[in-house]
Amino acid sequence: MTYQVLARTWRPQTFADVIGQEAVVQTLHNALSAETLGHAYVFSGIRGVGKTTAARLLAKAVNCEKGPAPEPCGQCVSCQEIAEGSSLDVVEIDAATHTGVDNVRELQEMLRYHPTRDRYRVIIVDEVHMLSKSAFNALLKILEEPPSYILWIFATTETHKIPATVLSRCQQLEFRPVPLEKIVERLLAIASEEQFELSRDAASMVARAAQGSVRDALSILDQMRGFSADSIDSDAVAEVLGVPRFEVVVDLISALAGGDGMTGLGMLRSELRAGHDVWVLYQEVGRVLRVMLHLAMNADVAEDLPDEQRQQALEVAENLGAAAVTRMAGLWLEHEAMVGSADNRELALDVACMRLARWPAVQRVEALLAGEAPPAVGGQGQGSGSQAPAAPTDGGAHASASPGGRLSSALWAGGQRRLVGAVEGSTVRLSDDELVLEFSTQAKPLAVFARQCFDELEASCREVFGSSIRLTIEVEGGVAPGQEDENPLMREALADPGVILVQKVLGGEVISAVPDGEPN
Repeated sequence: MTYQVLARTWRPQTFADVIGQEAVVQTLHNALSAETLGHAYVFSGIRGVGKTTAARLLAKAVNCEKGPAPEPCGQCVSCQEIAEGSSLDVVEIDAATHTGVDNVRELQEMLRYHPTRDRYRVIIVDEVHMLSKSAFNALLKILEEPPSYILWIFATTETHKIPATVLSRCQQLEFRPVPLEKIVERLLAIASEEQFELSRDAASMVARAAQGSVRDALSILDQMRGFSADSIDSDAVAEVLGVPRFEVVVDLISALAGGDGMTGLGMLRSELRAGHDVWVLYQEVGRVLRVMLHLAMNADVAEDLPDEQRQQALEVAENLGAAAVTRMAGLWLEHEAMVGSADNRELALDVACMRLARWPAVQRVEALLAGEAPPAVGGQGQGSGSQAPAAPTDGGAHASASPGGRLSSALWAGGQRRLVGAVEGSTVRLSDDELVLEFSTQAKPLAVFARQCFDELEASCREVFGSSIRLTIEVEGGVAPGQEDENPLMREALADPGVILVQKVLGGEVISAVPDGEPN
């Protein structure tokens, strides 16, 4: 077996090759140049960001024939032996398998002797937090007063598990997650050198999946080469990693922002059938909401995206506005614990989406409670809220909304708010010369109220849609006998726009109405 994985083939051989850790590299460079190197270091950070690599480079730098120098030559015997892992004076220990105090005592016995050939005997302890309490205690004396020829380098992903007595005897250097853009550039450079095609979109998807780890990104890239041979695009990455396409997530958010829960659930079902993980779907929606928030606030600070994806997200973000995107992102985050811990994650994700789809209705209730004109929505009545807006007419300022929305806005602007509930509680149909308000059987009291206010409603219709329009009020199955004689207080309550919208959001029905101030 001659093939070597990319993570090993492209392991940095100089400090200049280490990406995303400028602060750490500069600190070590300065210490080497000024000959102020400490006797013990703790390299901490997430997996795959260069801790062990930096430890080996530091071992090369202090033992290089041309050093100690900020950059090892890589050509001398010492540098080559350290790179190959065969140096007698550089010892690497995996603390996950050598956890006991006896292992530390054996190490201490070895450290009594000077280096075989090099300047320093370098001890690299990987995953040092796995050592037992007794093993840590056995290290304390030699860490506090080490021989001049000893250099300790501890690497860990969990600094909090290392005793404070050990940390206080070491210099601590934090390795941070590598920025996405730098990982993308690294992947593209490696693809060019290895002579296989890798699109920038695909490199971005791989880098996001790696979550700041260069090694993880290279491992995923190896997996992608096995799947797509020498041509890797975003479709292949989405197929292998189970990550939904960016365009699909934007369309999903757009549908939910419009209150179209039915379309949103359909898109979720398609993604789940394609084998995408529920948690990955949830996180990707959150990530795209964050991108949209940045685009809505200031496009210059938004994540680097391909032009096509950026334009698609920017259009939705600008249509919604920063306040709306902020609210949606907050609502989405509230469901993180539920989706992450639920036994039935598919149901939890469906619930999260449907709650987000109810947000436009909640917006309208909030506007009513504040005494403001509610934002118009398409599809009056019992629909999902996804009805397309009507074509513009000569309705002036209301021409951009649906027929029902235009009429509601005109009524609000004209101070006829008591009539808005009748419009909101009906399905509105507009033709060339007729506007129809159709009420369901359950909304017959609203129909009666609308008939009583027929002249006012028709006048408003003609003001908005033109003088030739006529108003027609219809009820499914006709008007029930005696409906006209129903309690006028009940009719007024049922026609109240606040009651109508609260019923839409919370469900239920009005069973009685009493004058304000009387006990119910």
